[in-house]
Amino acid sequence: MTLQEKLGKAVIQLRKQRGLAQEKFANDAEIDRRYMSDIENGKRNISIDVIERLANCLGISVSELFSVAENIESHRTIDNLKEWLCDRDYEETVVLENPDFLSAIVGVSDDGRLIYDYERMVEHLIVTDGMDYEEACEFIDYNTIGALPYMGEKRPIILTKIEE
Repeated sequence: MTLQEKLGKAVIQLRKQRGLAQEKFANDAEIDRRYMSDIENGKRNISIDVIERLANCLGISVSELFSVAENIESHRTIDNLKEWLCDRDYEETVVLENPDFLSAIVGVSDDGRLIYDYERMVEHLIVTDGMDYEEACEFIDYNTIGALPYMGEKRPIILTKIEE
């Protein structure tokens, strides 16, 4: 799948999650509806200016739009991940499943613990559950980070940025 196709699918997904009809969304972004249809179908190589207008109308940054597009093709599933871990003798690894946060996994430690990126976890909840930033942070802090001590030795690692 090309970047154009991924970006188009990401725009469709995000637009629909926000309950926006294509025509209204196109008008808000100051883009012809037929051109928007071509964008969503991956038929247009769009400019940075258009990408920025799309992101603004979706209420996200350009980097967030590209992040969603990057993960749109991901065929990774919980089952695939568990199989991959078992193949490497990490069958005891705790995998977050509800929500799955698959797009937030950035690696696995030497001892077989999954490593999740906090900001990507937040982004996952914003995109998939329609939460705002604060709600997503509160959900993760209470329901995920708060539960880590009870998950055992192979519990996940959650990476967070160091604020300066």
